Amino acid sequence: MKKMIILCSTMVFGNALAADGVFAINDVCDGFGCFPGDTGGFPVTITQPGSYQLTSNMVSTSTTTSVIQINSNNVTLDLNGFSIIGPRTCTGDNGTLVCTNSGMTAHGITAVGRNNIKVKNGIVKGFDTGVSLTSSSSRGNVVESIQSTENEFGISVINGMVSHCVANRNFNTGISNGIFSNLFVKDSYARGNRGNGIVAVVCSNVYLTDNGSNSCGIYTNDSVCGGSLCP
Repeated sequence: MKKMIILCSTMVFGNALAADGVFAINDVCDGFGCFPGDTGGFPVTITQPGSYQLTSNMVSTSTTTSVIQINSNNVTLDLNGFSIIGPRTCTGDNGTLVCTNSGMTAHGITAVGRNNIKVKNGIVKGFDTGVSLTSSSSRGNVVESIQSTENEFGISVINGMVSHCVANRNFNTGISNGIFSNLFVKDSYARGNRGNGIVAVVCSNVYLTDNGSNSCGIYTNDSVCGGSLCP
C-alpha cells in the first residue's frame, strides 16, 4: 500500500507542472514516463509536437543511452536553466584536454531528421554530442542560449541556427554543422575546444579563442568561419 501511494504521488508530481500545454520533464517522471508516448527510463522520448520544459536537472551514467530523444517535428524544449549531465568528464584545456569514456554514443539531446526543433536555455555536459539535431533532411532547427561543455562534440546542427551559445572544452568541435551543410551561428563563443571552435556556413558576431585548430578572434558577417578556414 505504501509503495502504491508513493507511486501515485510521484506520477501526480511528474505531470503536475505540465500546465498551459507545457509538458514537464524531471528526474521523478523519467522513471515511469513523463507524458504519453514516453515509456519511462532514458531516453525520455518526445513523440508529439508541443512545448516541453525541464523542471529539474537530469543526470545519466549511461555511455550508450541518450537522455532526451525527440521523435517529432515542431517541438520546443526549454531546459529552463537546468542541466543535462552525462558520465564524461574532461581535464585540461585546448591541446591538453583529456576526457573519460572515449567512444561513448549517448547524446544529451538528439533529434534525427526532424524539422522545427528548438532547444534553449540550459547546460548540456558530458556526452558524445551535447545537442545533436542532425540529418540532411532536417530543416528550421534552432539551438539558443545553451552552454555545451566536456562533450565529444558540443552542438551539432544541420540546416538551422545556433545563437547565444557557448561551447567550451569539448574534445572535438565546439559548434558544427555535421556534414558542412547550412548552419548559421550568431552571437556565440567557442573556447578551449580541442578541435575546431566553430564550423558553419555563415557567422555573425562570433568569438573564437584558444581552440585546438584555431584561435581566430572576432568574426563579423563572414561568409565562412571556423577551423582551418580562419584567415
